[in-house]
This record gives sequence, structure tokens and C-alpha cells, in this order.
Amino acid sequence: MSKQDPAGPMKTTYDLPAIDIPAIDQRRDRYFTFLMLICLQFAVDAAFAWSAPPLDTPAKPRVVCFGDSITKRGYPQILARLTGFDAINAGVAGNSTAKALRRLADDVLAQKPHVVVILFGTNDLRADADHAYVPVAQYKANLESIVAQCRKQKARVILCTLPPIEHEAFFIRHQRDPFEALGGLAKLIENYREAASQVAADQNAPLVDLNQLLAKEPQWLSKDGVHPSEAGNAIIAKHVARVLAPLFADQRRQMQPSADDN
Repeated sequence: MSKQDPAGPMKTTYDLPAIDIPAIDQRRDRYFTFLMLICLQFAVDAAFAWSAPPLDTPAKPRVVCFGDSITKRGYPQILARLTGFDAINAGVAGNSTAKALRRLADDVLAQKPHVVVILFGTNDLRADADHAYVPVAQYKANLESIVAQCRKQKARVILCTLPPIEHEAFFIRHQRDPFEALGGLAKLIENYREAASQVAADQNAPLVDLNQLLAKEPQWLSKDGVHPSEAGNAIIAKHVARVLAPLFADQRRQMQPSADDN
């Protein structure tokens, strides 16, 4: 619209529409995740191409992602898109390794997986909750049992360490004293990380050290201080895919019929 300025010539002004800042932020976040997925797809494709098996490979491998709510949030779906194989989400909120053992047969072994990705620990260290807490020695033994049962069915395993936890956000929802009685949250996280790492070393199993890897990419974490953001699901899938890629190629070769079978 135009307004007459008595002190000079007419000036023109414009009424600009309001800008929805939250909507812009949401679009930016979705765009960032989309770009990340494209980059991850190129990276994983390159890894597969490096050690690609013959194209006449039979049925694609089946991977079961076994975990708690961090798994349930959705990284397996992205893992499937990145790699092109079947990835089953066997994440259940609130699960510790003790609860996981009780559903291993139905939720994992019954799927006849070629590879099982194991990610637990965040609930096991819940010193403030008797229904969830699993002492670190028992946590280690439970992981060993899960690995043994998967291998008994000829499934390969990948172990993951528990992701980092943002302390301030975590203690908004959880009592601090039970953790302090055991040396503090930071010490507990490190103890459970070391336990999972030791099982991987003892069992000669591949390890995805999410505790250290995700600490370098803080955008993985949602505001609750524990669970992955939308971008975080893609980041976890990226790190799992990098360890799974050569194993996946090797698994395909094992699935190839040998000359003795003909």
C-alpha cells in the first residue's frame, strides 16, 4: 500500500506475510535427514561393490535387529533401505537382556535369521527400577547366552554397545540416588559398554561401538536424552551397515551352493 509523506515524495511500503519459523525448522530437519540417507546409500553401495558376490545369489539374507526402544524407534527400517536385505525390527520398549532372553526364541530364532544385531544395555543399567535392572555381570552372561543360542541356529551375530545418555535430561525422569550408590551414571555406562565389548572380543563377533561413535554425532539424540531423533535412526543405521556390509557379502557366499551340492 502507498502512503503520502508530507516531508517528501511518496514512499511505497509492503505488508509481508508472517513466517512460520517452526515449519521452516521441520522442513530443514526433514531435508537434512533426506540428504543423509542419500549419502549413506552411496557409502553402503560402495562397500558392497568392493566385495560383491555373484549376481545369481539366492534369497537375500534376513537380519533381525534385537533390542529395546532404541531399536524399536526405527533404525532397522532405514538399515533395510540402505542395504537392500530383509531387516526385522525386534525392538521392545523397556527390555533388558533378562526380558530379551525370554522372547529370544519367538521374536528372533523363529524368524530364521542369517544375522542378528544385538543392542541392549540402556534398561539393564536402570538402578532406579527393580523390574529392569540387571547387574553388569549378569548382563554380560545374558549377552553370552543370546550369542550362543543364535549361533546354535547358525545365525551370525553383531554386538552393539549401549548409546550415550545425556545426564541432565535423563535425571529429569529418573532418581539420581540409586545411580550414585553404584558409582554414578557415567561409571555404569562405561561398565556396560566394557561388558558388551568384552563379549564381542571373547566370542570373536563384530562390534558396533555406538557409545563412542554416537558421542561424535550429537545430533543423533532426541530431547529426552536417551532415544534417537529421526536423524539419529539414520545415523545408527549407517554405523550398523558399515559393519554389516562385509559380513553380508560373506553371508551371501556361504548361501551359495557349493560344487559338492551339485
